Amino acid sequence: QIVEGGDSGWRGGYQYGTLYHPPGVPQGNRGPWNAEKIWHVPGPDGGPPAYVNPPLLHFGNGPSGITHYPGIGLNAKYQNHFFACDFTSSPGNSVIWDVSMKPKGASFELNPPVPFVRGIVPTDCEFGPDGAFYWSDWIAGWGHPNKGRIFKLTDPEAMKNPAVAEAKKLLAEGMDKRGVDELEKLLEHPHQMVRQEAQFELASLKADGRLAKVAKTSNNRLARLHAIWGLGMIGRKGHAEVVAPLAELTGDKDAEVRAQAIKTIGGLPRLPHALATPLARAIADPDARVKFFAALALGRVELQEPNQDGRPRSYLDPYPLLFGLLKANGDSDPYLRHAAVIALVAAERAPRSLQGAWFRLKKDYDTPAVRLGVLLAYRRLRVDVDVGEFLADPDPRIAVEAARAIYDAPIPDSMSNLFHWVARTGQPDPIAYRALAACYLHGSKVGADYVARFAARRTEPDHQRIFAMKLLADWANPPRRDPITGLIHDLPKREANISTDAIRPVIAGLFSGSDAVRNEAAQTSAKLGIKEVGPLLTKMVKDAAAPASGRADALFALAAVKDPGLAEATAFALASDQPKLRAAGLTLKAKADPNGVLKDLPALLEDKKASLDEKQAAFAILGRFKESEEVDRELERWIIYAAKAVAPKELLLDIVEAAEVRTKTAKLKLYTPLKKDLEEYEASKKLTPDKLAPWEESLAGGDAEKGRNHFLNNSAVYCQRCHKLDGQGGDVGPALNGLAAQMGKDRRYFLESIVLPSATIAKGFETAVLTLTDGRVVSGIVKEDTKKQLKLVTAEAKEMIIPAEDIESRRTGPSAMPDDLHKKLTKRELRDMVEFLVSLKEPEKKGEK
Repeated sequence: QIVEGGDSGWRGGYQYGTLYHPPGVPQGNRGPWNAEKIWHVPGPDGGPPAYVNPPLLHFGNGPSGITHYPGIGLNAKYQNHFFACDFTSSPGNSVIWDVSMKPKGASFELNPPVPFVRGIVPTDCEFGPDGAFYWSDWIAGWGHPNKGRIFKLTDPEAMKNPAVAEAKKLLAEGMDKRGVDELEKLLEHPHQMVRQEAQFELASLKADGRLAKVAKTSNNRLARLHAIWGLGMIGRKGHAEVVAPLAELTGDKDAEVRAQAIKTIGGLPRLPHALATPLARAIADPDARVKFFAALALGRVELQEPNQDGRPRSYLDPYPLLFGLLKANGDSDPYLRHAAVIALVAAERAPRSLQGAWFRLKKDYDTPAVRLGVLLAYRRLRVDVDVGEFLADPDPRIAVEAARAIYDAPIPDSMSNLFHWVARTGQPDPIAYRALAACYLHGSKVGADYVARFAARRTEPDHQRIFAMKLLADWANPPRRDPITGLIHDLPKREANISTDAIRPVIAGLFSGSDAVRNEAAQTSAKLGIKEVGPLLTKMVKDAAAPASGRADALFALAAVKDPGLAEATAFALASDQPKLRAAGLTLKAKADPNGVLKDLPALLEDKKASLDEKQAAFAILGRFKESEEVDRELERWIIYAAKAVAPKELLLDIVEAAEVRTKTAKLKLYTPLKKDLEEYEASKKLTPDKLAPWEESLAGGDAEKGRNHFLNNSAVYCQRCHKLDGQGGDVGPALNGLAAQMGKDRRYFLESIVLPSATIAKGFETAVLTLTDGRVVSGIVKEDTKKQLKLVTAEAKEMIIPAEDIESRRTGPSAMPDDLHKKLTKRELRDMVEFLVSLKEPEKKGEK
């Protein structure tokens, strides 16, 4: 099954030459190929983008040859199996796989592959006319041994089958001198190659009548299928007489016969209007493969019946059928979706006819599955139409596909929509990266301003900000490779001052954030020759009216640019009345004079007047310290305090992380059994009946500002999809403004709500689980409950209205909050989230949005 219009998603540039490098992606962070899971099999992680025809299974490393078992020559257990060569570096790692599959929906599902031959380096394999299995052997790895071998494998018992010798004789003699009766009989032969040769000969003789008879009446399914394919060979040469028998077979009781008849019809050069009725009927066939081929064919059928004797012409509107297929599929089978998309593209006989049909029929088919199908068709048509509007789709997956379509296809006329998306905060990687790159391709002052402001926003993820800075650094002299696709393009040189002028007003923001962000900002400033960074950052450090976090970021930025005034600024910070700024000064002083700082840390940690920020910074310093007995003994003391539950809750995570860093630092000599101390600490948590003990380090000591950032911008948890903050967000869970004061809840409640969401469900947000009369089970938060209907909001923030008569049974379900949310956050991020939630004591201000 080579899928018509299929796209596996692979582009060479997606792996090489791209700047698209988000964190946490395996295999070298190679652009969209890995970051967007283009090669993944659909599964719990969601699988590849929607425009991709997903693979069925991953196996092997070096595909170099594949063949299908012809039906005789080996044991009968190999019927319908493939054999695939896996060519790797050595005989020990190479294998020929035995691969089998079974139908699944419109495509197939593979059984686990089984090694068939090992200990060789196979480059190809094939079955010979004699029934034997052959493979070529490279002998050695990637070198050039200038020699090779061909192996032959037979099954002595299977070779006794008379059909093996018969097939060898038939294939050697050929089919051109055989009569039609004999050829018809050979369509039933157990050897696939014999059946094929007989089919080819009957087609060359234009024996459509005989093939039609076999296709309709034979008791042998393989003979029927070969007869159908033979009719297709005749029909593709312009012989319209095959249409009627093929159309009749679309109603056959055998689903695979129906599927192959329709597939064959779809390959004919002309599909007359008479086929509209059987194809339309097949769209509703219970078999997914029949529907798949029917959709592909329907897009090509003649929509109007030619005039005959002045009678009015009938007309087939394919769009309701195709939209209906997408809606019924509900995006459950990617291959059915693909067939509908290809048909929508083929049905575009006049410019923008799809756009008109969608406008006309949207009210009846407006579901995520149909919108996604329409978008994917627009992508293939590469016209702007309304693709930009899909960026604002309430379904995040559709919005992401719109960004991919606009930038990757590309659809130049919609690029301006993507360009302006940079101004929106908290976008997922596929949108944010492409929106920034769209500004870069545009090359204008407005685009540079957008990118610079984005790079300066602390609320954006570090890797996206770093990407924005790299674009600014290359603005004047763009490299030849596209920053997303990695493909070659020739952008003109731009005025050198465009990016520097964009950066200067926001230069301080560029240096706010992590070390990685500040380092990139320093490199960008240096590359662009921006000299005024040092004085500006020093001024920020000393600005008493500025937020303490921003002043601390400015101090770290001075260190990143190696400013000569760093020592003075550090001294100023240490004398500040702002704990966060003093903590930053302490961290930098430790880098300049580690031993000088070390002697003061034990007293600081015991000082009840010392700030939490300084103590947390002190533990971070201890964790990163070079080899030191004094450090190890100090950390051991605090780990023991933690195990005995006498260490301050606000410092637990810092103590544990500092000790973990030292135990995991390669080649660092330890003077105390820190690893054992950590194990005893973890064991102490298991002795308590407290259900929150595994996460107790996240109970206190967080940074509310960072927690707010996680809530708004962490795409892994996407909290705002379900909760409102400042008037924006979903209604699946409680609104957050004033939540801590309204509910009178403490830190434990908020921690539990994330790690054990079903333990205590907020009043008014219980989940109803409904079993419907048609067998479906749906669930969601009850927003309206009347005698006539029930209104639910699902975990995806989608509203459902269920008529009361459609509900068979109802029960209370678990929390709509995902129970694995905490697994997507580090303990430090979890601690920050708890601190943020505890801080939400003020109600939403009027007019705040």
